[in-house]
Amino acid sequence: MSVSTETAEYIKKRDPALRYGFALFMAVAIAAIGWVMMTIGSSPTVKGASFLWLPAALQLAAGVWLGPWLGALAGGLGAYAAGILAYGGWGLVDIIMNPIAGGFANAMLPALLFRAMKIDPELGAENPTSVLSGAIRVIILGALVLIAGLANIYLNLPMPWGYVIPLVVLIVAAWLLLKDIGLSRRHFLPAVGIAVFICAVSALIGAIGATVGGKPFAAALVDPGIGWFAGDTVSAILGLYLLPLFTERLRTAGIV
Repeated sequence: MSVSTETAEYIKKRDPALRYGFALFMAVAIAAIGWVMMTIGSSPTVKGASFLWLPAALQLAAGVWLGPWLGALAGGLGAYAAGILAYGGWGLVDIIMNPIAGGFANAMLPALLFRAMKIDPELGAENPTSVLSGAIRVIILGALVLIAGLANIYLNLPMPWGYVIPLVVLIVAAWLLLKDIGLSRRHFLPAVGIAVFICAVSALIGAIGATVGGKPFAAALVDPGIGWFAGDTVSAILGLYLLPLFTERLRTAGIV
């Protein structure tokens, strides 16, 4: 049930730090998960370019939930902290690949595009509370995607075919685990298009970062570009399924 405008304004005034506290939480979560992903799934030729970037799910959610500027800060600084923790990456190349790619492309762009296209942050979910009450299912979904992605370490499929497995797992598992929330095609399908677009932009920025590090641009588009795009896309689509988890309390506090 939605609350009145007066109630929403009241909660905003009573909880002035809620948005910033939630942004800090998202930044820490992105940093922690990114640290792990950079450690176990980094490109062999471009340090810190993780080929299954699960934080893209949280970066997209942070942008949509928190708005473009605060979302960009959470997504960008979280990714930057992950790089510093994982391999001591704090230089210009790391700034391009993490705060800029992660903050601008992965978090700010979806926030702006969701607003421009008037996409419901809950993706028109008929029963978003079913996701909230069974949030463990989203955790299971993320774990399955991660396992499927890491399987390519042993299968060693050529890029980008190594992402077919986690993508198929994501689509099938999401349908089985979350089919009861009833997402609207009007909102979900454009959101998927946004996820693909922002990941292409992020991958391009990552490739530019690699060229700053001394790699020829054509080679950077292939590695890390293709793997970056595919890994981010799988993760960003996973992030779409996080959006209905957004609680009424945070919404009325003015996060969205």
